[in-house]
Amino acid sequence: MDCLVANYTEIFKKIDGNVFEVFAKFYDTDLTPIKLWLENQFKKKVVKNNAVSTLHRREGNAFYAKKDLVKSLEFYTKSLCYATPYSKEYGLALANRSAVSFEMKEFHNCLKDIELCFKTNYPTDLKPKIYIRKAECYFELNERESLNKCISEVFNFLESENIPDKEKFTMRLNHIEKLESSPSNLENYQDNIPEIPEFPDGENNCLTYASNKVKMRYNKDSGRHIIASTNIRRGDILFVEKAFIFAPVFKENKEFYSFKCYNCLKDIISSVPCKYCTICVYCDENCRDLSWKNCHRWECYGMQANIWFDLGIAFPAFKAMLQGTLSGFRTLECSFEDDVKCFGDKEDNYRYFNRLLSNIYKNKNVAPYIVMAAIVISYLEKYTDFFTWFLKQSNCPKKDLDSLIKYIGGLITKHIAQLACNSSTIEHWSCSSSDLLFPDVLITIACGIFPSVSIMNHSCRPNVTNYFICDTIVVKALEDIPQNEEIFNCYGIDYRGMVREQRQYACRKLYHFECKCVICSDPAHELDMLDSYLCPKCKGMVPEINNTGLSFCINCGEKYDLKPFRKINNEAQKYLETDSTNQLELLIKSLKIREKILYKHHKDFEEVYYRLYSFYVDHGDAENMFKYFHLWLENEKARRGNNSRGIGTKLYEAALAILHCLQNGQHKNCTNLKAFLRNVEYMIKEAKVILNLYYPTYITSRLNKKIQFISTK
Repeated sequence: MDCLVANYTEIFKKIDGNVFEVFAKFYDTDLTPIKLWLENQFKKKVVKNNAVSTLHRREGNAFYAKKDLVKSLEFYTKSLCYATPYSKEYGLALANRSAVSFEMKEFHNCLKDIELCFKTNYPTDLKPKIYIRKAECYFELNERESLNKCISEVFNFLESENIPDKEKFTMRLNHIEKLESSPSNLENYQDNIPEIPEFPDGENNCLTYASNKVKMRYNKDSGRHIIASTNIRRGDILFVEKAFIFAPVFKENKEFYSFKCYNCLKDIISSVPCKYCTICVYCDENCRDLSWKNCHRWECYGMQANIWFDLGIAFPAFKAMLQGTLSGFRTLECSFEDDVKCFGDKEDNYRYFNRLLSNIYKNKNVAPYIVMAAIVISYLEKYTDFFTWFLKQSNCPKKDLDSLIKYIGGLITKHIAQLACNSSTIEHWSCSSSDLLFPDVLITIACGIFPSVSIMNHSCRPNVTNYFICDTIVVKALEDIPQNEEIFNCYGIDYRGMVREQRQYACRKLYHFECKCVICSDPAHELDMLDSYLCPKCKGMVPEINNTGLSFCINCGEKYDLKPFRKINNEAQKYLETDSTNQLELLIKSLKIREKILYKHHKDFEEVYYRLYSFYVDHGDAENMFKYFHLWLENEKARRGNNSRGIGTKLYEAALAILHCLQNGQHKNCTNLKAFLRNVEYMIKEAKVILNLYYPTYITSRLNKKIQFISTK
């Protein structure tokens, strides 16, 4: 792909005129390299293959034998994706996967796979085994009526077919029928179904998907932006927006995540594959059919040739174009001031998406955009009937093929630029360990566009945060925001991860503006300033300056050689690295040295505070646990913000550790136990508030259950 783009870069580096005219001019040039690239991709096309399905099923069997259920599930799903729909191999993959679901106690998913299996060419002599599994699922779910019906169905089947070992299956059914009822798992199953939150104060009438607590404004300096229409409290829901479009992100092996529905991004175990490509999986057949109708019929052949993996952001741009076909690419001819009166349409949001800035004329090299758009158009023209179909639609904006091709190409070029400036990375939480109560890893699932949320301007220190539920973004206030104050999002350029020079460069290169947020406007707010030494004269801040041995106190202006400060701090660090039975004494020595020379929120305090806290955790000293945890907490708040997710999880973990310590009777050193417990209660309350900013309710509800369990022990 890079070579292909380089071939055209010098010819079409910058757009000087109308993007549609520029694309039309480009498409009239020699497109042989593009056509050859596509031909080469389709020579490597991957299609359904029962032999490959069998290989993947055997891999799944090997992992299943090792009791690696997650891996076996993955390979059984691969086997299903490669199998010819409803063939014997298709049924075998479903049956094997149902065994994994059963062991994982995912009984509803197990039943789903079994029902699909019965629709396939599954061997008759193997059916009794999955019939028994079906009955066992109903037993585990305590669905007695369905169980009795299933048992009757199995008996009828056994009587009508010549099945080996018929007596064995009959005995097993009789045994299940006589068992007493099992506790139902249905409640746990329902807990895992994510709920989309609603606005407590109602939805905004002028800004779709937004709360009444916000409103859009426009001026020349800030452009369209969002402000608080009333005083906003930390945790208030400001936006709940379903993606206008999204495109799942490929993994390195050119696959999507097999546990996410391609159509709606829901978590799935018993997925249903596309009928034609080996990549896309769905919640069920209904979801698959809807996807096919809306977009997949035009992209599926390209999936088989893996062209979308190489096209990157052109993939969601293509999907945006497909959404536009529903209305014939209806647009709004109005000013940005008019958007303040009304912005967004849940039924047809294409015209509002199409009003998002593209900055395409500011881009110094648009050749990649034009080349990618031309590849998509060439693919649609040669390998699909898209243009033939669209010309027959009543809302088609052009009457001849050539004009339509070039118009669509111009649109995709523009949409690529719009997505480059406005798209959001859809990330879902996952756990790095089964021992964790709260997910700690964000997995990039898709690239999506949320037109209303996109109106928020950027700040390197935003006052909102967000999380995703399937394909919906939930935006919450990260802090209290006074009425008429602007609400800022972060475009991924955060002061906690980048220094000012890096942030400014990223903003100019990616978004074509100079950031003037509260952090960028005042160097004193930079995170590096916290890593200062204490001025011996006035106790002001003496910043650490890299590659130099001199610095000045920002308070009194006194000049200092930094070498003595660095030497003393290194000596304090050696105490932390020394192996000794007298660990506590060394930690205290290191802390006392650093308190004399380092600013109170210096990063080097973090390790010593947390190690002291951990020492007292190991020794069951609740009061000192509380003391040093809160010293660490204040340091972390100064560096990461009062409401960072890390603070929420650590507050919860520390509160739990202190409660365990007190339950074990180790509270003799607590001078006022009642007051101490109130402080721990406050920690739990604060943890809940913070974690609710980052996690959907179905995840944070686990915290309430855990705390209730602890309090009743």
